[in-house]
Amino acid sequence: MLDQDNSITLVNGHLVPKKILDKFNDYIRYLNVALYEKSIKINQLSVENEINNQFIEFLRDVPENDHEIYESLINVYKNYFQTEWSSPVGELSLSNLSIWDDGTEEEDSAVLNKQGFYEILKDFRSKIPAGNIRLNCEVINVKEEENIMVTLKNGEVLHFDACIVTCSLGYLKKHHKTLFTPQLTSVKQDAINRMGFGNNLKVFLEYSDSWWNSLNTILILTHGENEDFMVFQPSSWAENILLCWIAGSGPKKICDKTDFELKILLDTHLHDQLKNYLDVKASVKIYRKNWINDEFTLGSYSYLTPGQIVGEDICILAQPVLKDNNPVICFAGEHTDSTMYQTTVGAVRSGLREASRISEHTFEK
Repeated sequence: MLDQDNSITLVNGHLVPKKILDKFNDYIRYLNVALYEKSIKINQLSVENEINNQFIEFLRDVPENDHEIYESLINVYKNYFQTEWSSPVGELSLSNLSIWDDGTEEEDSAVLNKQGFYEILKDFRSKIPAGNIRLNCEVINVKEEENIMVTLKNGEVLHFDACIVTCSLGYLKKHHKTLFTPQLTSVKQDAINRMGFGNNLKVFLEYSDSWWNSLNTILILTHGENEDFMVFQPSSWAENILLCWIAGSGPKKICDKTDFELKILLDTHLHDQLKNYLDVKASVKIYRKNWINDEFTLGSYSYLTPGQIVGEDICILAQPVLKDNNPVICFAGEHTDSTMYQTTVGAVRSGLREASRISEHTFEK
């Protein structure tokens, strides 16, 4: 991100000299490899711990009067992990870097076309009788008796031979003690509590016209209350849209702000930091989805925390509740996929896995 053409990087309102950026980018290429190699060997450290350990060595070889600017730049690098993993960097296990695997090359990226998820859901829905799809029916309890009793908030009780629980890890963290009767085993409850579930917020700022001269990325490094608002990227699909990525502790800081309050905050921040270099305009409107306050998600993505045994908790989260050796309450969701525990793809794979599990025990005996 720091070495993109036409990007602009500022520390406290001042441009970072190219010589400093070049040296830092060379160091980051080394650090990427060092972190990955360390992640294979140890899972007790956080990503932040190891970055700090490595960075101390780097500072010994640079002039002391440049330390402050490099310390600001390393915060951009830390924020990359916070944005990529939706986790405060101090809570992100180093082991994530080697366990995660989406089956692509390192620089590959999967994106949706203009139809988004709609066409995928449309295809799924076409195979299910319309009467079997119940929307806006909040489940408050899943009870194991002669069969599985699913109680809805409106008081209706549905009976099934088996069910698949697909709620987010954030929802499980808040409701697992009341959602199931009897309660889940202490082993599964502990795994739910150990696994991380973080927050990542995208804020789209709409302008009458663009003012950023086709820059790839604007990086703003400050200290204090606005330090989490550091990454701004022009949209690839709308010339008048600027995207602000907010990660780490940032989403919690602004989750209770109104859109108007957040708009003023970001407008002022951009103006104050860029006023000597660009003619910053006020945004017309902002758009965001506040996942942290969404009662059915309570966050964004799952991740491994320091000290978790590699793979063990994910396996525990995926284990079904059995009755007479048959799976009756199954668990799916991104947090139950062994290598893609942060994506919609992982969530879909886990749902297919559990549907197959039930099918094998029910229809293929």
